[in-house]
Amino acid sequence: MSYLEAKDIYKSFDKQEVLKGINLTVDHGEFVTLLGASGCGKTTLLRIIAGLEYADQGQVFLDGNDITSLAPEKRQIGMFFQNYALFEHMTVEENISYSLKLQKLPKDEIAERVNDMLRTVKLEGVNKRMPDMLSGGQRQRVALARSIISTPKVLLLDEPLGALDAALKKRMQEELKDLQHTLGITFIYITHDQEEALSMSDRIALMEDGIFTEIGKPDEIKDKIRL
Repeated sequence: MSYLEAKDIYKSFDKQEVLKGINLTVDHGEFVTLLGASGCGKTTLLRIIAGLEYADQGQVFLDGNDITSLAPEKRQIGMFFQNYALFEHMTVEENISYSLKLQKLPKDEIAERVNDMLRTVKLEGVNKRMPDMLSGGQRQRVALARSIISTPKVLLLDEPLGALDAALKKRMQEELKDLQHTLGITFIYITHDQEEALSMSDRIALMEDGIFTEIGKPDEIKDKIRL
């Protein structure tokens, strides 16, 4: 049985069909990329998996459980956005610890987990800084740390590197992949960057006009990518 499954997903907005019977299965610890041009339905599918949007038809399963009707906070799914969505009035450690405080965990446990996460994402020494004091790469790491500190079963990443310059983007691709291996978290990643998809993914789902046209390992489908 697949760890995560989106089954027969249909979604329309204003009578325009955006997802047309999507089926996707993802194994535990797998890095799957949705690759396609803007407007093909990638983000809508991610939002449905996260519970931020509800499908008109279809089901979402996680670890053998039907989560189709669950609220986002009950799904154990994290989501990482391109704009990072940091709380600008909070320090780095306050941003990272936000979800743990909502869970009302003991202060000592929160502090320990935040320190561990700062080491994991290579941000030691910046815990008291405000977001506007950070570089683009540091802001990206803070957002990532905040996404994974609650140990989600699946992390959804919507073009997280799109705002970075080429050199930093390449370095962060390598760091993201290494971190995913270290943590063993299942990643579903959105991009329209062919090179990024080929270098980072275990499998790629090519998406066009609300459907998957091909799904396979990078070396199996690299010649079929037409973006």
